[in-house]
Amino acid sequence: MAGTVMAAIPNHAQAASNECTSMVVGGAFGWEPVSYYDAMERPQGIAIDILRQYTQEHDIPLQVRFDIPWNRAMRMLEAGEIDAMAGAYFTQERDATFIYSLPFASDDIMVFQHVDRQFPVTSIENLIGHPGARPQGGSYGDFIDRFALERLDMIYSPTGNRIFDILLNGRVDYVLLGRYDGLANIAKDGIEDVMHMVEPPMIRNQVYYLFSKNSPCVSHIVQINDLIRELDKTGRLDDLARLHQPASKNN
Repeated sequence: MAGTVMAAIPNHAQAASNECTSMVVGGAFGWEPVSYYDAMERPQGIAIDILRQYTQEHDIPLQVRFDIPWNRAMRMLEAGEIDAMAGAYFTQERDATFIYSLPFASDDIMVFQHVDRQFPVTSIENLIGHPGARPQGGSYGDFIDRFALERLDMIYSPTGNRIFDILLNGRVDYVLLGRYDGLANIAKDGIEDVMHMVEPPMIRNQVYYLFSKNSPCVSHIVQINDLIRELDKTGRLDDLARLHQPASKNN
C-alpha cells in the first residue's frame, strides 16, 4: 500500500542488540485525528506527527505499519515484533502487559443513529434492549467494554470503516464509535443527511502510545513523554488535533 513501508519487520525480541535501530509502529488506519491514511494513502495523524518529530530528532528510522490488522498487531506488540501502537485507550489488562506513554490526545465515544430511527440516549443504560454495533478488536476502555459484554446486544463489525452500512440497512439501532472516527466515515460515505450523533458522549477516553516491554525502543518512552509534555505546554497538541480533524462536522 502506498505510503507504507513494507519491508520485513525485524524481530526485536530476538535481536542481539538492545539498541533501538528502527521504530516499527502499528495502529488504526482510519482513526482521525489520531492515526489514519490520507487521500494519497500516506500515514497521518497526531500520533504519527509526534513520532516523526521524535525519530527525526534522534535519527531513528520510523516504519508505520497500518496495514497490519489491529488484533494481529497487538499480538506482535506483545512478542516484541513491533515496537509500539500509535494510539490506544487505557485498560487494566493492557497496563499489565505493555508500557503506556503519557496521553497525547482524547477521543469521545459517541452513539450514532439513523435520523429516522432515533431513540433517547442520556446514558449507556439507554442502549439496553437495542441491537448495536462497534468495530471488532480494540477497546473503548474497561467500563464500556465490560458493560457491552455483560448487558448489550452488540455486533462486533470486522470492517470498522463500513460499519455504518449495518445501521443504514436496519440491522442495528445504533453504532458506538469514536467521535472523529465516526465523522470521518460519515463524510467519506456522504451520509451526513441520514446520520445523527447523540450528545453528550458516552465517555471521553485519553489516547496513549502503547509500547512493547520486549522492544529495544521502550527506553525511549521517557523522552517521548518529555516531548508530549513540551507539545502540550506550547499548545502544539491542540494545534495538531485541529489539523487532523475531519473537515465535515455532523449536526
